[in-house]
Amino acid sequence: MATTSFLYHALGVKGYRHRRTEYVGGVIRYHIGLREDRRRCRGCGRGPAGLHRAGRFERVFAAVPVGHRRQEIVLHGHVQQCFHCGRSLREPIGFAKGKQRLVRALAAYVIRLCEMATIKDVAGLVGLGWDCVKEIFKGHLRCRLRKRSLRHVRWIAVDEFAIRKNARYLTVVLDLHTGEVLWVGNGRRADALEPFLRRLRRCRAPLQAVAVDMWPAYTLAVRTVFPKVTIVHDPFHIVHLVNRAIDNAQRELASHLPQSVRHRRGLRFVLLRAIEHLDDDGQQLLATLMTLNQPLYQCYLLKEQLRQLWSFASADLASSFLDQWIQQARSTGLRCFSALANTLHSHQLDILSWYRFPISTGPLEGLNNKIKVLKRQAYGFRDLEYFKLRLAFIGSSTPRFPG
Repeated sequence: MATTSFLYHALGVKGYRHRRTEYVGGVIRYHIGLREDRRRCRGCGRGPAGLHRAGRFERVFAAVPVGHRRQEIVLHGHVQQCFHCGRSLREPIGFAKGKQRLVRALAAYVIRLCEMATIKDVAGLVGLGWDCVKEIFKGHLRCRLRKRSLRHVRWIAVDEFAIRKNARYLTVVLDLHTGEVLWVGNGRRADALEPFLRRLRRCRAPLQAVAVDMWPAYTLAVRTVFPKVTIVHDPFHIVHLVNRAIDNAQRELASHLPQSVRHRRGLRFVLLRAIEHLDDDGQQLLATLMTLNQPLYQCYLLKEQLRQLWSFASADLASSFLDQWIQQARSTGLRCFSALANTLHSHQLDILSWYRFPISTGPLEGLNNKIKVLKRQAYGFRDLEYFKLRLAFIGSSTPRFPG
């Protein structure tokens, strides 16, 4: 009786009688059989009164290990012939899922361990194959993702990240309210984002704003599915464009700089750094630059002025400031800043939408660090679907190792 109770409470085997226990090759094996009052037809669900035993079978299931010792359940089952439906079927197995050769309690134990350790470590601990452990955890993540509700999604951020060096990308959608990854699509074209947006529309989600960079494919996808949703170009990517223009301006004007300044170490970082963060050497180099190359110094001042765009009291004041900044950028005569001014002018409404919805892709950019850590810990992913599922729960299922 004590062993039957152990099977029920520890291994989740309910409704079976314990026959005997044996030790084979260091493995504890529990032989069990279904209780007569628990017999049901697997086809029609009728009780034991209309069942006749028409054969035998034996199956072995892996169970939760005790310490370093493995445990197995040996089921002595029967083929049952039902007089009500006329079918001959094997008795149903309630402690295992489908055709899996492991008990449900072991599957739950594997899932819990996979949230804290690598698949290889979990496989070695529970005595299962690497692929078996991965499929268990993968099925669990897939089920959790299907149950995730989209009915309250209001603000999202969309961005891409490279998964390989040969310019292979994944599109990631983040819920800015909950911090959950809602979608991971292949590539960074419009068709990588549109299926998720159409799903949002079917769920009648109250989507109000989408934070994206200036990649036209994402803007096209949002405009196609949600024409009235506000698109917000966040400060992060605009500052990135200005920094890139500063780099190009430095290359254009390098020939006008003296050798002592042109090859001086740290010039690029001085030009990209905020003026309040410059040390004494940086301030001195900036003063030298003001004397020797007025156009490059003007580019630096334009970069610093643009940072004020998101500090005004209203969008109207910010709009007037942006118009003046665009005129000044065009007046520099530099090709890179003229192109930047044209880009900001064409996206002016989406840039100023920040005053209505102050959201950005910053949280999603910060998630890229976690994604890189996840890839390094796994030494790469061979299964793209599993990798995308891990990304969907990267906040809760990233392995946590002591440091």
